[in-house]
Amino acid sequence: MMATATALAVVGTAPGPAAAGSKARAAVFGSSIAAARNYDGRLELFGTNSGDGVFHRFQGRPGTAWSPWYQFDGALRAVAAETNADGRMELFGVNGAGSVYHRWQTFTADKPWSDWEQMDGALTSIAAARNADGRLEIFGVNGAGYVYHRWQTAIGGPWSAWEQLDGRLTQIAAETNADGRVELFGVNSNGGVFHKWQTVLGGLWSPWEQMDGSLTSIAAARSANGRLEIFGTNSADQIFHRAQTGIGGPWAGWEQLDGLLTQVAAETNADGRVELFGVNSGGYPYHRWQTAIGGPWSGWEQFDGLLRP
Repeated sequence: MMATATALAVVGTAPGPAAAGSKARAAVFGSSIAAARNYDGRLELFGTNSGDGVFHRFQGRPGTAWSPWYQFDGALRAVAAETNADGRMELFGVNGAGSVYHRWQTFTADKPWSDWEQMDGALTSIAAARNADGRLEIFGVNGAGYVYHRWQTAIGGPWSAWEQLDGRLTQIAAETNADGRVELFGVNSNGGVFHKWQTVLGGLWSPWEQMDGSLTSIAAARSANGRLEIFGTNSADQIFHRAQTGIGGPWAGWEQLDGLLTQVAAETNADGRVELFGVNSGGYPYHRWQTAIGGPWSGWEQFDGLLRP
């Protein structure tokens, strides 16, 4: 995975109004980049390249320099990651045929990750979050835009069957509110931005609520102050974010970040500062981070390597 430097430009204005409706027209694969936090606070980054190779890298210590890229076996096109209740990261992904796979850290020196295990179903976009009681829940969109989810029936344990949610989307993201309720975000084929949330811990869901703006990709993270923050790119590759103004909402307006990206991922550092990752149209991966909790952002820093735009 080799790359040469390329600058991220400052462009554009706020995202335009979203088109009405929630009907997906065609299969669009989800994000080629995902991030999660290790049990000791170190961030780990996962990505897929244009040949569906699967790679990861990690911080040497919380908030410090990153390792080189290491390649996993297997082939995936879109990925998501989340940390189990016991601190083991779990990686989920879909391949070019839509097959769904996952693997997890084993905490053993001779084999730090399990083998890939296939789940039933067929998806094009995937997201993951952890419920208040520690059970992981995954969400996905299939080639027709239908939205599904399933969850661990016990902490670290077996999985429920897939259950369909209403609505049609092309990209999906999930994060857990400060009170433990999972919130789900998505964009449809018209660029409309939607979210829904658990109305009780681990339980029923609200209806979809449309946000203003128009995006083609979306990611979410939670700051140390408990407020969710979402990030996305639009059809011109411009980058936007917004945050809850209080724990559990409502939401501030969209704010543009400098740069041009096609895919985004976000995760919270050990000290509560959100770090943003992305890939531009040339496949070059970048990251930036809050310099204070909920505060201003560093400049963009390029990683080596190439990922799927």
